[in-house]
Amino acid sequence: MLGDIEMTLQINEKAKAFLSEKFPQFEINVSIDSRNVLTVAGEVDTWQRVIEIGHAMAKLDGVKNVVSDMTVKGLEIPKRDYSEIVRKGNSIGVTDEADVVVVGLGITGCGIIRELSKYDLKIIAVDMGDDVSAGVSKANNGGVHMAGMVKPGSLKAKLSVRGNELYEKWAEELGFEFVRIGQMSFTEDINCIERLKDIFVTAVKNKDKRPALLDGEQTLEIAPEIKTKLGADPVAAAWLPSQAHLHPYKVCVALAENAVNNGVKIILNCEVGGVLTDNGAISAVVTNKGIIKTRYLVNAAGIYADDIAEMAGDRFFTLHNRKGVIAVIDKHKEPASEHLILKHDVATEAQRNKETKGVKTDLTPSKNILIGPSATEAPDKEDTEVTPADFEFVMSGNNNPNVSSADVIRIFAGARPADFKEDFIVEMSELVDGLIIAGAIQSPGIGSSPAIAELIEKIIKEDMEARGKKLETKPDFNPILEKPISFSTLSHEEQAELISKRPEYGKVICRCETITEGEILDAIHSPIVPTSIDAIKRRTRAGMGRCQGGFCQPRVLEILARELGKEWTEITLRGEGTNILKTVNR
Repeated sequence: MLGDIEMTLQINEKAKAFLSEKFPQFEINVSIDSRNVLTVAGEVDTWQRVIEIGHAMAKLDGVKNVVSDMTVKGLEIPKRDYSEIVRKGNSIGVTDEADVVVVGLGITGCGIIRELSKYDLKIIAVDMGDDVSAGVSKANNGGVHMAGMVKPGSLKAKLSVRGNELYEKWAEELGFEFVRIGQMSFTEDINCIERLKDIFVTAVKNKDKRPALLDGEQTLEIAPEIKTKLGADPVAAAWLPSQAHLHPYKVCVALAENAVNNGVKIILNCEVGGVLTDNGAISAVVTNKGIIKTRYLVNAAGIYADDIAEMAGDRFFTLHNRKGVIAVIDKHKEPASEHLILKHDVATEAQRNKETKGVKTDLTPSKNILIGPSATEAPDKEDTEVTPADFEFVMSGNNNPNVSSADVIRIFAGARPADFKEDFIVEMSELVDGLIIAGAIQSPGIGSSPAIAELIEKIIKEDMEARGKKLETKPDFNPILEKPISFSTLSHEEQAELISKRPEYGKVICRCETITEGEILDAIHSPIVPTSIDAIKRRTRAGMGRCQGGFCQPRVLEILARELGKEWTEITLRGEGTNILKTVNR
């Protein structure tokens, strides 16, 4: 609903007064629309100042969201140019038609298409990457969060609790690893007990499952390793048993493959450059592979969701890259705990308030220790560079005495798509009929994804029913996906039997992770064909071990070229422009 005019004017005056008082050294213009969306523009001295002003505007009572047109003196802020995509798409013309087009195949988009695939709808999903989970969703710690650190009453809180509940069904149906590890936030400092109480009370308010506030003895009953391995003597802890972990890229693949098996069409290397409307309603999307007509457009485009919304004619939020860096430890290093352990003291609280919720030592289902993430605001949405300072900061969060920087086998960064309200945006546009936004999905986005998909499903279903079309589940919908073979987890007897039937399972390609040619062939001949080295890595773990592909990469390349009927020089690391080999004319 549109905001009250008087309230809108009051918000605008408050915004102007705040900027004049707090930032008198800058000329900042602010305007507001009828929905109470504030737009700020002007030049400031640093990128951090842009973030500070955006957050301050978003905190004003009644503000729906903030659009930032701020610039920084002497800094060129990269902005994607879509004109060539539009030109190319228009030259190709209409290539397809759908009831629903979903843009973005991270865990949000993949969850949405899987849930919508149960209905008699023609669904097309597009992604600019060469594979599903090629963007934000692949670059995080895979935590399915409890609700002890999420603002009560926020959409994040509601969806993270619901998503956590739904994950067990997803895992059962789709066969991915989902492990409840629990989070233990402890302290040795009585001055930090209030912080633990805050976490506990927040979890209770958000209706999290079985949170508990423990004394030191109770803490060690659940996690004795805090004392035996970490050498700590806790006085209190907040225990949140609903915390879980998974491999997000494997979840994406499972969701997307199940969706394809149920009739969804996926187009990769497909970038959206424009959105067409007719009388205020979505009519088509323009891509580098042609124009796709559609009644509904679901915008799950990650860090570029604000661009897609603007293309469609509803610019009401701006996303900024809050870069997070994570270090991966050789899995031969034993974790200090199977739980997620967070230590609270004066130093870590100061660090958390400054830059992040807290760098921590985490664990993957494959038993790799993860250290991180950091949280650094970056003006470039595609900035995933790791600096020496990033590495030093992340390693400062290492709480395992047996782990050092020499044990790091990889360090990477991901882009969190944060808006200035610091909450999820999951709604039908108020201005453009048929435009549905699933944007600003940062932490706890992984854990919330089943609930986000459920909410998008509800929005579309109710809108279609209001138009006289009742959606029923297809009689042939199959929610089950066969779990891929993991050779290294089989018994010797099972391995021998498998090799007798399919000899390619007897050829180990990746020695670090014991990944066989059979597993790589299964991945290549799956419903969504992986065509790059990294796509094979995400599906099979070939290249994720100590040598990071130093031994197996040439062999994976050879298999990909052979099975796809391509030259070796055509195989890429992660899509266009990343060819592993090139022909040199002498």
